[in-house]
Amino acid sequence: MNIALKEWSAVIRALDLGRQIFLLRRGGLAEAGRGFQATHPEFIFFPTFEHQHARFLKPEYAGWLRAPDTAEDQVAITHLAQITDVFRAPAMPEMDALADLHVWNPEFIRQRYAYRPDLPLHLVVVRAFRLERPHIIPLRAIYAGCKSWVNLTEEIPTGTAQPVVEEPVFESLRGELATRLASAQRV
Repeated sequence: MNIALKEWSAVIRALDLGRQIFLLRRGGLAEAGRGFQATHPEFIFFPTFEHQHARFLKPEYAGWLRAPDTAEDQVAITHLAQITDVFRAPAMPEMDALADLHVWNPEFIRQRYAYRPDLPLHLVVVRAFRLERPHIIPLRAIYAGCKSWVNLTEEIPTGTAQPVVEEPVFESLRGELATRLASAQRV
């Protein structure tokens, strides 16, 4: 597989630990006209460190920011994901009902809602899978920039990836998220 979605390394860790099962996406500058599109139902994560700051995470997760375990000109690909659902994010006040289901702090949530309000904000539910081993690839100039999707020049084998949480646990978390979103939209 060579389709990758850029995501903060701290969020990938949250997914890996089953602490979170969704992403918050509006789109990068490259998608400015149309916003985020879930064009690939399955992808690998491309960990990013741009725009990732401890001040945007809840205090208990601020330590999850870490320098890559690779050389400056390399990136470690460690996870595969499958999109199971895409929801339109609730109005900002109702997002509080999901506060214990993610690692971001209120400042980050406010910032996400304030950025490009002309484009929809999405909760993208993903089932994460850990690759058998990290795949170290060169950090190429074509991967740079504020865009959601990148096409890697390398093919990453994903056939032996294992789910980070078992199916019943994931379905329980997914059900809880859907229930809270439905409740938030009724308010």
